[in-house]
Amino acid sequence: MGNLQSKNQPSEHALAEKLNERLRDMELERSKRRPIEDEKAPQSLQSSSFPKISIAAAERWQEELLKDPKNRLAISAFTVNNAASIIRSRSATIADTQVFNVKVPLEGSPVTDQKSSGRCWLFATTNVFRVSFMKKYNIEEFQLSQAYLFFWDKLEKSNYFLESVIETVNEPLSGRLLQALMTGPVSDGGQWDSKFTSS
Repeated sequence: MGNLQSKNQPSEHALAEKLNERLRDMELERSKRRPIEDEKAPQSLQSSSFPKISIAAAERWQEELLKDPKNRLAISAFTVNNAASIIRSRSATIADTQVFNVKVPLEGSPVTDQKSSGRCWLFATTNVFRVSFMKKYNIEEFQLSQAYLFFWDKLEKSNYFLESVIETVNEPLSGRLLQALMTGPVSDGGQWDSKFTSS
């Protein structure tokens, strides 16, 4: 398989030749446009003291760079991998490896995932409840509906908000109490302990 991959990819010499050819084309294109560009360029840029790098010098630097196998390896690594994973210190990663000697038995299957729905507190509640239910009725897989509870939670929060609006009808609109109430009338968040005690 490694041989197949290397046959499909151009050799380093072919890549170097292709790069040199492209650099020469760019130099020719630039030399054609240079008189027009120089006329348009401000006087300060025309008499600039910036060093000019020739194509021949760039070719020599590239040749020198590619002579060292370490440089070729680095170029290949950065071409196909994430820079952060390449520069990560292997010894630091190994030193930070966590080893555990206690395995917690799986309680409650299937594993649930709230993704980014803001219902972690409901998932925690239903996952705790289902364990005793599964043991009592000897069930291997069981899941309580988080969506059902979420609906009723939203309804209760909406009711609380509307009741609070009625109670604060005489409060000034610019007052801190009403402003705090209007900032987040019905949030997604909740507390596991309040759900646990109310259930």
